[in-house]
Amino acid sequence: METLLGRFAVGLAPVLVLVLLFAMVARLARRRNEEKRSRAEDMIAEDDDANQTRPKDVGEELFLHAPVDKLPVKEYTEEQREKPHPAYMWQNKVLAAADKKMLRFETPPSNVELKKMFGRTNLEFVARYEENFVNLIHAMCHWAEALLAAEERDDARKVLEVAVDMGSEISQTYMLLADIYAGDGEEEKLAGLKKLVEGRSFPAKNTTLTYIEGL
Repeated sequence: METLLGRFAVGLAPVLVLVLLFAMVARLARRRNEEKRSRAEDMIAEDDDANQTRPKDVGEELFLHAPVDKLPVKEYTEEQREKPHPAYMWQNKVLAAADKKMLRFETPPSNVELKKMFGRTNLEFVARYEENFVNLIHAMCHWAEALLAAEERDDARKVLEVAVDMGSEISQTYMLLADIYAGDGEEEKLAGLKKLVEGRSFPAKNTTLTYIEGL
């Protein structure tokens, strides 16, 4: 009898362990589901609260102003304007974009945070101001490329350096500028640009760093 009981206990032990493990896993899963549900409820409540925020105008101090005086703006001949010359065309696009209201946040806020800052009804305007900044940087990149194609390297460099100083989130800005620094043998400038990229957050950041490191 003792032998039978002993064998039964030995055979039952793995089953008990499995039952205990199953119970622990089920309890952990239930706890996680409760935590997820609680977070979701908190997010919904926070969003509802943000939706009640009264509309607030974007303060003038928040708008970003492009330093046009630092850009290599120049006059073109009538013939160049009529073609039109690529650099002239993109110069005009940059100047037009720079004249619009722009916003850029060092740390992009969430929609809930934006609602709390400016009110739900102003989100469309905020998004438009942010888009204006992105459009400006894109135009500056194209302008720099046109200047490089026209062998106006120094002017292209000025355009890109202004774009970087403004907080460009477009990798092409940094890569083109890195090419110029590398081509001119300016290792300190190149190292400084790499350090600057390391401290920023934007799409294709890792790709940009790899490119600069390769140079």
